[in-house]
Amino acid sequence: MAIWIILWFFMLFVAVPSVRAQSCMTDTCMNGGTCMDGMGGVVCTCAMGWTGQNCEDAMPDACSNTPCQNNGSCMPVMGMMMYECMCAAGFSGRDCEMDACGNPNRCHNGGTCMREDSGNMYECICPPGFDPGTDCSDSPCMPNPCQNGGQCTPQGNSYDCMCQNGATGNNCQNSANDPCMSNPCQNGGQCTPQGNSYDCTCQNGATGNNCQNSADDPCMPNPCQNGGQCTRQGNSYDCTCQNGATGNNCQNAANSSTTTIIIVVVVVVVVLIVVLVIVVVCIVKRSRRKRRGGRPSAVEGGHGQELTKKKKSNVYGIDNRQASTSESNVPSKEFPRDKLHMFGQIGSGSFAVVYKAKAEGIVRRGTNTTVAVKMLKESATPNDQSDFKKELQLYSMLDQHPNVLSMLGCCTDKDPMYIILEYVPHGNLQTYLRHIRTGMEPIYLNKAGFKEKKDLTPTEILTFASQVVRGMEYLASKQCIHRDLATRNILLGEGLICKVSDFGLARDVAEKSQYEMQSQGRVPVRWMAPESLLSNMYTSKSDVWSFGVLLWELVTLGSHPYPGMSSQKVINELKKGYRLPKPEHCSDDIYKVMVDCWQEKPEDRPDFAGLHTTIDDILADAAGYLEMGNLNQDEYVYLEPGQSSSSNESA
Repeated sequence: MAIWIILWFFMLFVAVPSVRAQSCMTDTCMNGGTCMDGMGGVVCTCAMGWTGQNCEDAMPDACSNTPCQNNGSCMPVMGMMMYECMCAAGFSGRDCEMDACGNPNRCHNGGTCMREDSGNMYECICPPGFDPGTDCSDSPCMPNPCQNGGQCTPQGNSYDCMCQNGATGNNCQNSANDPCMSNPCQNGGQCTPQGNSYDCTCQNGATGNNCQNSADDPCMPNPCQNGGQCTRQGNSYDCTCQNGATGNNCQNAANSSTTTIIIVVVVVVVVLIVVLVIVVVCIVKRSRRKRRGGRPSAVEGGHGQELTKKKKSNVYGIDNRQASTSESNVPSKEFPRDKLHMFGQIGSGSFAVVYKAKAEGIVRRGTNTTVAVKMLKESATPNDQSDFKKELQLYSMLDQHPNVLSMLGCCTDKDPMYIILEYVPHGNLQTYLRHIRTGMEPIYLNKAGFKEKKDLTPTEILTFASQVVRGMEYLASKQCIHRDLATRNILLGEGLICKVSDFGLARDVAEKSQYEMQSQGRVPVRWMAPESLLSNMYTSKSDVWSFGVLLWELVTLGSHPYPGMSSQKVINELKKGYRLPKPEHCSDDIYKVMVDCWQEKPEDRPDFAGLHTTIDDILADAAGYLEMGNLNQDEYVYLEPGQSSSSNESA
């Protein structure tokens, strides 16, 4: 290198002469060389970078070997012995060897690296949804924040969710069948979905399943007398009087004599019309017989048979009014609406409400009987209406049984339809058990009906179980599948007699021993057998599974089955073989009854007749099977009225 530098300095400051014999007049130096005549001949003084006698040879320089990489431009310096690289955009280093975009590509997830003019700088052009500031590493759609199958579309550093299947919400968090979509909870109540149903957490002292009773509701209790209906008007109310009553509070009953006269006149007119119709029909039939030669029809001749055989009505076809009356051979229990006098609402479900009422002459002529009237809400869906009609049909097919709630009558002539049930004063078994456990007084409590209790004996608990089994044994004998057997659907009558009730999900399977649910509706997941949860199949053995859970509720005084688990978690665990654990104070024999009810295969479970015998045998020595003094109050979950179960379950 030093020799090259000396040589370049020599060429720079000292001309490199080349002596030739020719004259400058006849021969010119090449490549810009200067010709001079000398003593020994002519001499060419070559320009920088050239040599030879005629300056015809180029001298080597520092850029000859193209040291600059990546399309960099080489510039000789210091007499061409040194060089400097002019790098292309995005490259740097002495020989332009440093790439701003790196190798491999700095930009991730398919991003394109763009080199910038100013030194070692670059910019990532990212696919949609990825952040250039992190070399395309991060995306607001990773992981997908959109729920219920929603599609995430990045919008800069944010995103948009495109919801599927009718879901709504910024993150599609509200599914199309979300029971809380149009909040059913009134008076500011908070709605929490529970599978296909919901729970309302009431605010500001409101009460009721839907928080419909505000703390300051002027219609609670009903100030309207003589069956008047109360309508709230701000902080006041209006009474809509019934049966001719008058006064602000309907306190003036209609004149009984006037009412009697009106009734008599109406009855006489109706009787006359009926007689007239019968006479006309007889005359027409007689004239037809004469035209046919006097031949009587099969029915008129007393054979008692129809000319055309009609197919027996299926219980699922009760939407057909004619089929449900003429074909099912169920005696009519139609009751006049004007004989019912509503007092006030005593219960509410997801699609029906229950009112306390007086019915004139429904049991005995001239006697008013307290009854419970069940009717659909105005918001009821077509499926709710269908289930209501099926419940009415099922009640009509049942005889009276001491452990099954009885239907006393119905009103089906127009909407809303009524199911008139016997009135039970002490509410449901679940609330009663929790009252015993916590000491809290239920709002329904009829203190005159039974003495205040602080605890339950093993005999009383097993007596409840025995009564429920007797009721279910009767329903099974009628080929009736209940599908919603739980302590909340066991009502307590006079003397705390258990009565199986709420046939909203029940089905008659007289034609076959199993029922396949055809549509998705409300289902009580924690009380359902695996074949019902997974295959929509219901048999009497499915009700046996539910009785096992009910027995667990009895032993734990109304505790919440599968505490700490969501409904989906319960289903997943049951598929793995999980069962409710044995309470510490419960004997092995009683727990074995529960486990027998929870056998995987329905055919391995006992029937209700067998359970009746087993429970009665245990009842003979009840004290040896339950140690209620050892009940751990903290081990089992109890939900306060109106409390959302989500507070005790994982999300």
